[in-house]
Amino acid sequence: MGSIIEMVIVLVAAAALTVQGIREDIAHKRAQLLQIEGQNEEVINSALSQWVTDNFAALLDQFTQSGSPDLTPPTVDQLFTSGNLKQPHRNGPFWGGQYIITMSMVPAGCTQEAGDCHVSYVMYPSLPVTKSGVPDVAGAGEIARAGGISFGFSKTQNSSQIDGINGAWHATNPLGNQPAVILATNGPGSDGDSVWIARDGHLTWTGSQNVNGVDLHNVGNIDAQGTIAAPTVAASNVAVSNAVRSPATLFIQNAAGTAPAPADMGQATLHGALQLANIGVPRAACTPPMVVGNSDGSGQVLTCQGGQLIPVGGPWTLMQQFVVANGSVVPAPVCSAGGAAKVTVAAQNFTVDPTAVVNFGASAGSGPWVISITDGSGTPIGALGTASTFCEY
Repeated sequence: MGSIIEMVIVLVAAAALTVQGIREDIAHKRAQLLQIEGQNEEVINSALSQWVTDNFAALLDQFTQSGSPDLTPPTVDQLFTSGNLKQPHRNGPFWGGQYIITMSMVPAGCTQEAGDCHVSYVMYPSLPVTKSGVPDVAGAGEIARAGGISFGFSKTQNSSQIDGINGAWHATNPLGNQPAVILATNGPGSDGDSVWIARDGHLTWTGSQNVNGVDLHNVGNIDAQGTIAAPTVAASNVAVSNAVRSPATLFIQNAAGTAPAPADMGQATLHGALQLANIGVPRAACTPPMVVGNSDGSGQVLTCQGGQLIPVGGPWTLMQQFVVANGSVVPAPVCSAGGAAKVTVAAQNFTVDPTAVVNFGASAGSGPWVISITDGSGTPIGALGTASTFCEY
């Protein structure tokens, strides 16, 4: 008897586990089905958005000629035949009904001349999501999350409103006061397709954009009314009609990025430091106009004068002056690359027999120099002079 009872218990437990397994398997398969439905509707919604962009001019003409904001939307089949859908799609979800698409021109009072018109559309199944004949709000949420930010669904509370994912947007429930209704839109209400960047350029941005550090390639002209801030600005051909103000460094390369390229700025005001390229050698051949820095990085500025690079101060650059007497030592100046140290001595005051000879001079070489102030017999005299040191280029 005990064995029979135990066998019955085992069979009942096995049946219960089987039923539970079947239920879990069904729930798992339904979750997969909801996920696939959301992805399917997202594909249709993306195709619809592309269709609006491709056909905006025709939609605007329809609105202008009819005067009615109501526009003629495409069907799911038309989205496929126009190439916006890559493969045919069933016109309706797995629980029944059809996909309904409505489209209108917003905002009210917009005109083609003003260029302020946008297309707003919504797409939704004609029946709410159900499970065993009961609205399935949780299932609707799974579909909306699989669809993405353009999707929303109605909840049990306040079911007359569609809430976008994470409350990103809100719209009126097109099926009335019913929960578990799915809806996709490119921008509810007066937003229209202004939530997208239109490919044909008929829309303007209404807020600051963050491109997340990615590059922009093949750009034509850039017109800026404010400030352009960048650690490095590289340009192959720069024309400035007003002023270039730089608190840091303005470095312009040629197209190959290997050497400086010409910058035609007209009259430019520079606030801050101007760093020249250190590529010049004194007395090197050049073609005016040209302003460069000495190749040794000393900061000496060279300009093209008479076909040669000459320091801005001239071929003889005064470095320092000293008051000297006989036997004074004058140090040599530190010259930039290409310069030779020189010294000159001039009389400042002296007293000597009028029949004698006065000699002012410095020792030979590139310094330091010993100053000599003597009479005709080579005897030092009490006199002062001025020694000036130069760099000759």
